[in-house]
Amino acid sequence: MPDKGYTLATGDSGAYRLQILNAIHQPYSEFLLKRAGLSPGMQVADIGCGTGNVSFLIASKVGINGSVCGVDISEAQLDIARSQAKNLNLDNVTFTEGSAYDTGLPKESFDLVYCRFMLIHLNRPIEALIEMKSLLKPGGLLVCEEADFSKAFCQPSAKVYDICYEMLIGLASSRGQNFCLGIELYDIFNHAGFVNPEISFIQPVVTRENKRLIDMSLMEARNALIEAQLTDSHEVDKIISQMTELALDNTTLFGIPRVTQIWSRRVMSKE
Repeated sequence: MPDKGYTLATGDSGAYRLQILNAIHQPYSEFLLKRAGLSPGMQVADIGCGTGNVSFLIASKVGINGSVCGVDISEAQLDIARSQAKNLNLDNVTFTEGSAYDTGLPKESFDLVYCRFMLIHLNRPIEALIEMKSLLKPGGLLVCEEADFSKAFCQPSAKVYDICYEMLIGLASSRGQNFCLGIELYDIFNHAGFVNPEISFIQPVVTRENKRLIDMSLMEARNALIEAQLTDSHEVDKIISQMTELALDNTTLFGIPRVTQIWSRRVMSKE
């Protein structure tokens, strides 16, 4: 089954939402990478890098003696990433177009390979994980972060919030994707031959303008939801309006999808 591709908007139309997403998650990603062992001088590949937000973070940590190669299938995303890298004067990061299943990067060449919120958008996540594993040097680190949309919550509870995530999970399922993949990552790592992966869970709670992440995501998925016959234009527009109103209500908290953070080293023996 061919991949249906990324569900949400790319390029300039999705850049603002990705900025909000990164503002929320970057502190957790930075802590994870430090805990996993990211250090100066490392050669790193960021697969499904999008507009390069985490690539830039990693580039700042590996320093001038290290390097980062970001890979994404969307040239529109990469154009933004390259422009931002130039503005940031980062000479140790490059971006290349490629598939998560066939990155085109040299095998066994990286100290650390990373992805965030990529596997949930793929039809064959295990194949992508195996490709990432092949890029690692012996003893290299694979570090992944993936979401579980089924764990999102609103406090106080709101039915429209639950409906929103049910629709997004249903849309992913209709496309052969899994927006609840996070909980399965430990099993997937073991299946791919990683020994004793380390795992943790985080779940950001967002307030104020960051709550707009949800209705913006639903707006970007609007046409795909209608095409999949999971809703109609009247219903989805009503839900988007209600979600926007809920986001602007300062008495509510949004618990966005729980994230599985997992990392392990590539062990060459017995492979």
